[in-house]
Amino acid sequence: MRKFGKIALIVCLAVTAVPVVLFASLWLWSWYKTAQVESFYRENRLLGEMRAGQKDSTNNSAPARRVLLEIVPLGTDREAAVAVLRREGLGCQTIAEPITDTRLRQRFIEARGLTNIPNNGRTRKDFVDCQAMTPNVLGYKHWIVDLEFDADGHLSDAGVAIWNIFL
Repeated sequence: MRKFGKIALIVCLAVTAVPVVLFASLWLWSWYKTAQVESFYRENRLLGEMRAGQKDSTNNSAPARRVLLEIVPLGTDREAAVAVLRREGLGCQTIAEPITDTRLRQRFIEARGLTNIPNNGRTRKDFVDCQAMTPNVLGYKHWIVDLEFDADGHLSDAGVAIWNIFL
């Protein structure tokens, strides 16, 4: 009977130890990932401040846009604005126009039976799309920053979208 008692005690301790070890491992992993993410955002001031203003996913973050425009104010020239975003790790490229503008223009043209709308050179605008994937505790954060520049190459508007991607 004593031998059975020892075996039962060992089995109970082993069964109890498994959840404790799993919980401790999960806590350590979570602590490590959180420290890694916080370190990244301390090193990347702009992204860190935008993240502090907007934690949730959104296609149009007013708080993140406000932070962006504090660091890269309206009127900033194109090269300086893009340089700030590239230093933060965002990849930037020129685009013809935001996708929403393209779709609206196409619907306008089709509704009126037109073939094309002439482009007024005086109101020409340039658009730059910047994107990055940054660490998050349970996946990644996808940043999309769209900049609009006037004909003189000065920042005239900006938009920020943030998507949380869970793995």
